[in-house]
Amino acid sequence: MSAGVKNRVIACSLSAFLGLLLTASSSFSADSSPQFISPVDCSVPTECAIQNYVDARPGTGHRDYTCGTLSYERHKGTDFRVLSYDLYHQGVPVLAAADGVVLRKRNNAEEGDYILKGNDAVKQREIGNGVIIEHANGWETTYAHLKKGSVTVSPGDKVNSGDIIGIIGLSGKTEFPHLHFQVSHNKELKDPFTGKKPSGCGEATEQSLWDRSLHKDFTYKGTGIIDTGFAAEIPKHKLLAFRSEQKRISVQSDPKILLFWAELWGVRIADRLTISYKNPLGKVTRDQKALKKNQASYFKYIGKKRPKNGWISGPYTGEITLERLVDGKWQTIDFRQKTMILP
Repeated sequence: MSAGVKNRVIACSLSAFLGLLLTASSSFSADSSPQFISPVDCSVPTECAIQNYVDARPGTGHRDYTCGTLSYERHKGTDFRVLSYDLYHQGVPVLAAADGVVLRKRNNAEEGDYILKGNDAVKQREIGNGVIIEHANGWETTYAHLKKGSVTVSPGDKVNSGDIIGIIGLSGKTEFPHLHFQVSHNKELKDPFTGKKPSGCGEATEQSLWDRSLHKDFTYKGTGIIDTGFAAEIPKHKLLAFRSEQKRISVQSDPKILLFWAELWGVRIADRLTISYKNPLGKVTRDQKALKKNQASYFKYIGKKRPKNGWISGPYTGEITLERLVDGKWQTIDFRQKTMILP
């Protein structure tokens, strides 16, 4: 199937979700734990990326399973983020990660309520629209923040590995579109990358719950570019996932300003970020800066006002380059280029 068929979560309260949803029971017998396929029907890490991992540090503070900072305190899941707002709006299917039976679902939570209305709007509905599936031998998976009305299954339904159960959305307590995927065994939280209960970072991954075919694609990547674009108005970063904001900033003929923007995740202190765009005559507008702190989400734009004689017709090319010092040499961590044509 294709993707066409188809910012950071602040907190996910599974207990609130479970308490409000209808329940159903089912039983399985099996001799081994499941090996999960990817729960998102998009290519990782090119179309989707893992932006947050299970918090591996008990108590205060947070670390992901590698001892990196891609998590937050008491985060219980793995967050798969869509790396293009266009792809997100096309619809990225959420897949059952293994055979099982649907235990619970929610399908009526509004999209974007946390961003637009604040915490009270999602109280006791932090996970938003979601599905919980029971698998063999006491294993369960939770799929959260799905698009309103997209859930295709109901309690008691049998699902096979790879079945579509919904679409990635923006429901519940989240600032960006993604799937929160959570695993438990006999009600005990498990990190799918280690196969163990979180008890500290640096754990071995030999017992990973991911299918072996995913190990290369799911290799830890701590930094990357989420999306880029041209705009005729200064974008409101937190609203970029909304169609209304994309329409507001879209470039029509003869805009008053022309901006090239970029959104990134997992940037680190001392990273070097270079953003530029080139007009049809080859003149480059460019800005470069060293970042001053680690940030889970980072937004940057560069632009110009309309020239007195109007814009030059033709292609404008924007580029964003993220570099990091590795063994004393600058290494390109990620790069993105985009071109648009002004009439």
